[in-house]
Amino acid sequence: MQLNQAINLISRGVPQELAIWADIGAGTGLFTLALEQLLEKGSTIFAIDKSPHALYRSPLSRKQNVVIEEGDFHKTLPLPEVDGILMANTLHYAKEPLSVLKNLLQYLKKNGTFLLVEYELEKPIPTWVPYPIPFHSFSLLASEAGLAPPQELNRTPSAYGHQYIYAASSTKL
Repeated sequence: MQLNQAINLISRGVPQELAIWADIGAGTGLFTLALEQLLEKGSTIFAIDKSPHALYRSPLSRKQNVVIEEGDFHKTLPLPEVDGILMANTLHYAKEPLSVLKNLLQYLKKNGTFLLVEYELEKPIPTWVPYPIPFHSFSLLASEAGLAPPQELNRTPSAYGHQYIYAASSTKL
């Protein structure tokens, strides 16, 4: 996926205002870069990954304060209270996604934004998408985790032939 595709995928769910966001499972930093472009200058983005080494080589613009941290979404994270959380192609690695969501939501302000980017798949693809979270499953998880009913924001074809990737937004109740 290219940066402009990532921006288009999530742009409707990211308020263009000064804010503190966390990109959980930031990987190579593609969606961290997208957040950088969408948030108001001076915002802070925590880019969290189990293995953050690729993030240090990411071409971050430094338009925002980007804090790179090592962290596992199953455990306590080095985060303050945030205005928004983004999980892009990450939640499908959680065998128990509800417990992961509950763990993450402790860092999200009331009425804060939770953005999810996932493959619209039902059948697992071992190694790449072991625990798929299609949109209807996310809707059920969101309710159980204490989020408002999610809204699908956008879709883009998957480069891997897995139909498409969706972006959904919800708020913490």
